[in-house]
Amino acid sequence: MKLIKSYIGLLVAVCAGMLACTSDNSGVAGTVTDTGNTIALGGVVTRTDGSRAVAAMVRVAREPAVGDSLVEAEYIETVTDSQGVFSFDSVFADTFQLAVVDAEYKEISYKPRATKNSGKPDSIQLEKAAVFSSVLYYEDMDEPSMAVGSHFKVYMPGTPFSQSVFAGDSFSMLIPAGEWWLGFCPGDPQIVARLADSGVADSLIYRTWNIDGEVKSGDTISKGPFIWSPTMEVDSLIKLEEQKKKEKKPAYLSGVVTCKKDSLCSNVQVQMITDLYGFEFVEGDSTRFVMQTVTDESGRWFLQVPKSVPYDSLRMEYRLLDNEGKVALAGLSRYVHASELKDLKDTLLVDTVELTKASVLVSGVMLAVNAMVDSTQSEENQPDQNSIQSDNCKVNSVNSVVVGLKGTSHFVRDVTCNMFKIDNLPAGGHDLVLYSGDPKVVKTLRDAKLDLDSIVTITHVQLPKGDTLDQQWMTFEPPTLKTEK
Repeated sequence: MKLIKSYIGLLVAVCAGMLACTSDNSGVAGTVTDTGNTIALGGVVTRTDGSRAVAAMVRVAREPAVGDSLVEAEYIETVTDSQGVFSFDSVFADTFQLAVVDAEYKEISYKPRATKNSGKPDSIQLEKAAVFSSVLYYEDMDEPSMAVGSHFKVYMPGTPFSQSVFAGDSFSMLIPAGEWWLGFCPGDPQIVARLADSGVADSLIYRTWNIDGEVKSGDTISKGPFIWSPTMEVDSLIKLEEQKKKEKKPAYLSGVVTCKKDSLCSNVQVQMITDLYGFEFVEGDSTRFVMQTVTDESGRWFLQVPKSVPYDSLRMEYRLLDNEGKVALAGLSRYVHASELKDLKDTLLVDTVELTKASVLVSGVMLAVNAMVDSTQSEENQPDQNSIQSDNCKVNSVNSVVVGLKGTSHFVRDVTCNMFKIDNLPAGGHDLVLYSGDPKVVKTLRDAKLDLDSIVTITHVQLPKGDTLDQQWMTFEPPTLKTEK
């Protein structure tokens, strides 16, 4: 910790003198500064596989002077052409730092002390970069005049490696092999000047962190989060960092949707179904699809894991609309079991689903009429079933029933002995659920802690792709509660 504080003490004087984080003079990054000692510089950059590095970033920076090892180096920048060639009309001095970053291939080169090449192009061979990932938070000041915004700069002190970041966003930075420090400060020079004029100590404006251990080529490093605060000392920041690490991050479910075989499908609407039996369906004649997210260009979707799963599992329903707003394709994910979500800390990949043309179900429900069958008579002497159906509907036509597909958004309430139609259904095999259409009855049965088998009747159906299933009549026997005398 003493080492960190001593570095911060040096950083105060250096950043104040060079304005490395906030400089607004003519020698800022991306411009050519004429120091009276300019030279020409050019070279060819190749990747580890031997190909030319196209559109790679090349930076030439001043060598750090005494005490400059904690600030971002002043630099000029260019990019390689289609042949991997770069050139500078002028540079700072006879010796300088030379950094090359190929972001696409995650390869890098760093020469802390390079010299002019006397007209002969340099050949620069890249190596695998280390990837440093983190996130930056900040504690804003209470006074409105002291607000720092969300723009910050993260850099490797004394080198030309730097990156602009926004507070709260994760970032990744390609760095070379070696032992490094990381610095960060507000990205707006006017904000930094205002903080300094307001009496905020430089040691609280500019922060440095040590990347523990030696970074090796190809490493993947995750550290932080970093916290910028104009009021807290370094010791408190470290404690706050450790607290942030312990905080539980939200877990997510993710999946991929295709429209045809191996054809990714974007703009597909996604709804998470947690009420598998539609019991929360208490008003109106039908439930409805509620879009919670859509798939991106790669056909992928993300949804945060719910705080609770009412039953043993949940699933996702998908639908793709055509230009007229009608459902063109539909589908369902697998059931995600509650045990898979317990203590989940990252993202669970559910599955990849291919959408198909939607289906239609046409059917009707009658109440069970077993009492109308005379057990004393032989089978050939039993009443005609058509007459049973007719009598049943005459007596029980005022009863209502809920019918739906388990684990979907498709539930309807209708009167028994009426035919109903449910469209826009995902094709394939489904459990068709039936239960009382009276919400008070359903609530009473659920409050009685009955098994689901005592509340619902389940029939399996196979819905054809892009076609209609005529299920004819189904029977439903309403459950009853036995009362103790």
